[in-house]
Amino acid sequence: MKFRELYLDTTYVMPFFYLDIDVKGFSRTRYKEVIKSLDKIHLSEISIIEAKAKSLKIGEKRSDVNKRFNEGLSVLSADEKVVIHGYRSMDDKMFNEFILLGLDFFDAVILAQSCTVGNLLTEDSKLLHLNDIGAEIINWAALIREIGV
Repeated sequence: MKFRELYLDTTYVMPFFYLDIDVKGFSRTRYKEVIKSLDKIHLSEISIIEAKAKSLKIGEKRSDVNKRFNEGLSVLSADEKVVIHGYRSMDDKMFNEFILLGLDFFDAVILAQSCTVGNLLTEDSKLLHLNDIGAEIINWAALIREIGV
């Protein structure tokens, strides 16, 4: 299956804010190719907030971190290819089901929102082991194999 749209977990939102991620086989060059191959990318507003919190933990000069973060946020917000999901009532209904699976709060929100797109790119092992929940959950290695980038 060739993905036309992809919902990104927080891990895959972080590179937009110049934050490194620790994913085997990941490279920014290949990531750009993947993003370019898609019609739309989806992410949760909560992932932006999570990425901001992580950016503030970096030992670099805060003004530099804030500047890079704001640049990334400006690019994401202005790109017509990017859909930033806010929290809605249908997300809350799915969240209430997913939280019962033992997921943490953020994972349950992101998973609930990803069901509207039908897929989720994540490295979270709890999410990757879920089946028949309304979204195909895939990791980086499987995505690269599937789309052949």
